[in-house]
Amino acid sequence: MFIVFTFQLLFIVFCSASVTINNITTVQSPNQEYVRLLNHSILFYEVQRSGKLPTNNRIPWRHDSAMTDGSDVQLDLTGGYYDAGDYLKFTFPLSYTVFMLSWGGIDYFKGYELANQTEYLKDQLKWATDWMIKAHPQSCTLYVQIGDVQLDNNYFGPDTGIPLPRPSYQINETHFGTDVASMTAAAFATASSFFRLLGSVTGNQDDKNYADILLSHSTQLYNCSKSIIPIQYQSSVPTLLGIYGSTGYLDDLILSSIALYESTKDKKYLEDALGFYQSNDWRTNHTEPLNWDNKYGAVYIFLAQVMFDISEPDLSLQRRIEAENYLDGIADKRTVNQTGGGLLFWDHYSDDSSNANAISTSFLLLSYSTKVLRPLLTTPSVNKEIVLEKIKKYEDLANSQLDYIFGKNPIQQNYVVGERPNSPKYPHSALAAGFASLAEAVVKPTDLTSARTIYGALVGGPAKNDSFADQRLDWAQTEVALDYNACYQGILAYQVMYNPNGPFYEIPSEVTSRSGGNNTLKAYTFPKWALIITILLPILFLILLGALAFLFIRHRRRQSHVDQASTIAQDKSEKKTTEHP
Repeated sequence: MFIVFTFQLLFIVFCSASVTINNITTVQSPNQEYVRLLNHSILFYEVQRSGKLPTNNRIPWRHDSAMTDGSDVQLDLTGGYYDAGDYLKFTFPLSYTVFMLSWGGIDYFKGYELANQTEYLKDQLKWATDWMIKAHPQSCTLYVQIGDVQLDNNYFGPDTGIPLPRPSYQINETHFGTDVASMTAAAFATASSFFRLLGSVTGNQDDKNYADILLSHSTQLYNCSKSIIPIQYQSSVPTLLGIYGSTGYLDDLILSSIALYESTKDKKYLEDALGFYQSNDWRTNHTEPLNWDNKYGAVYIFLAQVMFDISEPDLSLQRRIEAENYLDGIADKRTVNQTGGGLLFWDHYSDDSSNANAISTSFLLLSYSTKVLRPLLTTPSVNKEIVLEKIKKYEDLANSQLDYIFGKNPIQQNYVVGERPNSPKYPHSALAAGFASLAEAVVKPTDLTSARTIYGALVGGPAKNDSFADQRLDWAQTEVALDYNACYQGILAYQVMYNPNGPFYEIPSEVTSRSGGNNTLKAYTFPKWALIITILLPILFLILLGALAFLFIRHRRRQSHVDQASTIAQDKSEKKTTEHP
């Protein structure tokens, strides 16, 4: 009986150990360095705020700015965020930023909670979506640019002297833009999902009501995108050519339908998504990195995640195959190059935003591994060895990219402003440079007298040969931008949530030789034979100990019986002697 019980215990322990190994465990106490980095990323967005600053403004050197935005069209278009190192506002990259921040906020909500950053994330998103609501005054009307590009690019002074005029540019029913309207619908829908989640956690009805408002704006723009003849928005607003012109609209349209399905669970949106997706031959052929323009990678991963929860195995499997074709092409370096130092590098795409492309891809790798591959391990029919190998490949690659931007590269350059002694000192940011004009910036390229530090901002990044010019006016390498930080921030929340260790620069080399992971995230690499031995040895010892105890007790009982029989026999003998002297 004891042995049977022991083997039952062994089975339970083994199964429990397997669950622990196969799933990521949320940390009890977050690593404080990742908490600090996450906070700084949110602070960077607060630096970029436009309009009247809130009473809880945490950037003391910023001022109210661009307070007449929208006056040319008799609207209040103040607020929102400045797009990059200048004072322009663009809806297309902003909507991508909101979409990715919301995605990360939903998936790694617990990470924000552990870091006590949930309220700051809420404010961060709401500052964007409040402006997007202003920019969407009618169902099919959306303001997509505020400011004159040439006028703004010739100004590199403080936020108190932003040049005028600042014209407002729109798309509408007769001059539409399927791409920007669809992507803004996707951003509204995903932000709605975030605020609904936040409201359910906090019990705050205002958050739930705000989610409803965002959803209403999303559905209006989505319906316009479906019903109006498709057109790229730079055809309606030519000033966007060469700045934030779009290469297509289908990825945006699919993302908006998936996002609306996730927000409403109305299957008509999922049917739309699959209809758009399956009607085109492009769906397995895209290899571009994820960025403000190309969202095909997000389509593959987002759709695979959604279909994973749908009880249609064949469709779910096909979407996973397509998602993994995209990710495997990157992980196996078939569709992307890699610098000598290890940074993923796409020719043309990475020429002016190498860090952002590598980090956005890392976000997709981690998201797919966390939300699809690890849960897939609980499926009885799956080949766990193959899945575990893929998990390791994806997570190691993603973490290696984070290591790279933190300074694990040939020139030991950290690419996040203000974080380490080797961080960039001259980011391309008119807000932070401290100059009165562009001419002064040209004459004094290394002057930091009046400069401010924009903590947490990820700069453009190195060239293909791992070289980096830390120069203010080299915008391709040193500019900061809203979209650069969007996926980076999501990865930081992931690290806070799952990683008990800090970045590689905090971990002594004699303790660990991190190559892109940490103990919790790499638990699955624990060899099976070692796992079995680790579990079996204590159990076998207990079995042996139990058996010895059993034999000892049995021996004692037998000896007791023998002694008792001997005593009885002796008593009988003595009695007989007494009776017959």
